[in-house]
Amino acid sequence: MRTDLWDQFGELMTSSPRLLATVTAHNGDGTSTLTTYDGVQMRAFGQLQLPIPYNVWVRAGRLVEAAPNLPLIELTV
Repeated sequence: MRTDLWDQFGELMTSSPRLLATVTAHNGDGTSTLTTYDGVQMRAFGQLQLPIPYNVWVRAGRLVEAAPNLPLIELTV
């Protein structure tokens, strides 16, 4: 028997992870130019009507939603 909780857990284990990136430009073809926290540049489908630069969540090459504009700290454990 499948439950909603099991479906939510399955979404955590998807093959396309959710990435945090900064939108640096809007392109004329409906895509946005992005830069990840480690400096990788990429393009993704979608544009949000926010002043550039702004942070977004990206999944499978598409903008999912706006992300909070908070400082990012990376720790190694």
